[in-house]
Amino acid sequence: MELSIGDLASIAEIVGGAAVIVSLVYLARQVRENSLQVKLGSAISLNHLINEAFDPIYNSDRTIHIWTTGITDPGGLSEEDQAIFSLFMARLVHVLLTAVLHNDHNILESDVARRYVGSLNSILKSPGGQFWLNHLGGKDQLTAEVMQILSASSDFQDFLTLGSRVK
Repeated sequence: MELSIGDLASIAEIVGGAAVIVSLVYLARQVRENSLQVKLGSAISLNHLINEAFDPIYNSDRTIHIWTTGITDPGGLSEEDQAIFSLFMARLVHVLLTAVLHNDHNILESDVARRYVGSLNSILKSPGGQFWLNHLGGKDQLTAEVMQILSASSDFQDFLTLGSRVK
């Protein structure tokens, strides 16, 4: 049986169509894997930034005292220590705002994003967070959109704000 040029063209068209489908499936898989790698890399990077934001707090007993007192009773701090507490708050809040931004653009997995939003919520709703927002210029650093995201979330990470209540 001899194939005509038309038969060969039909076979080539079928093979070509199948090759296109296989290529598209492969490409879709590669895009999905790349997207996952980007999300994982972003989560790792953000976790590293958050750990770095806490570094100054962990440096000494004094800075730990400033954080633990500041988060639960900021009025119990001297004016100098309130300024240091304000710097800690700004540093932490700005890093956690990066998580909110990542979440807004679907870069983070939802459970990871919820944990970071919960951390930001618990810090800002603590006595020290409220003091920072209302008396140390914190409100100027948050957009209305961020405040809306935070108020819509019920997630908290209370371990960040236990402060001097832990004995």
